[in-house]
Amino acid sequence: MYIVKQMMYGFGDVINPLPESVDVVEELVFDYMHYMTTKAMQVAAKRGKLITEDLIFLVRKDRKKHARIKELLFMYEELKKARQAFEDPID
Repeated sequence: MYIVKQMMYGFGDVINPLPESVDVVEELVFDYMHYMTTKAMQVAAKRGKLITEDLIFLVRKDRKKHARIKELLFMYEELKKARQAFEDPID
């Protein structure tokens, strides 16, 4: 619940939203995540495991979501490379 409150505040809500509002948003997010993962599992059923491309496939027609997923995956790879640069010992 705390994370949902922070997200709501980050998107312009008050710092302490009504508990009922937080509950509704949390339920909506949970339902959406459940729906998307269920659909992704149906897409991945033949292969037997879920991969990132399955989720990308589901949002391919929604340009905003598709672009955001691509952006987040790109940033994830950049952060991973940056962490490896600091963790790898220099010979």
